[in-house]
Amino acid sequence: MRAIPVDTTKITLIGTGKCAARAKYGELADGTRKRIPDAQDTNDEGVPMWIVDVLVDDPDADRAEIASVKVASYDEPTTERLKPVKFVGLVAVPYVAQGTNRVALSFRADGIEGQGRKSGQPQGEQNAA
Repeated sequence: MRAIPVDTTKITLIGTGKCAARAKYGELADGTRKRIPDAQDTNDEGVPMWIVDVLVDDPDADRAEIASVKVASYDEPTTERLKPVKFVGLVAVPYVAQGTNRVALSFRADGIEGQGRKSGQPQGEQNAA
């Protein structure tokens, strides 16, 4: 599906300090998917994928929400707890949730502003920022 750019000037994303390796799944012969134990998912270039949790503080919403953002990075991304987070290239990807058949959104970003190596950048080739 098409990735929709997210305008982060209208909302504030606040760090939770929570990040985890994205689990890798394999497809079984019957078409179902099963988690592969102790395996981390990677993007098309082989860069490890991480899930970064943030609070979405939308001034037009009644309550804050938690969003999980997929980030490709050789190093584990970090966010400071309760501090604003700026993602680089943040997009939302709509999909149909299994079981409910409702449209849901998956978020992914190219990286977190001010953090280490960009996705796809091998060890030893950090940009001076």
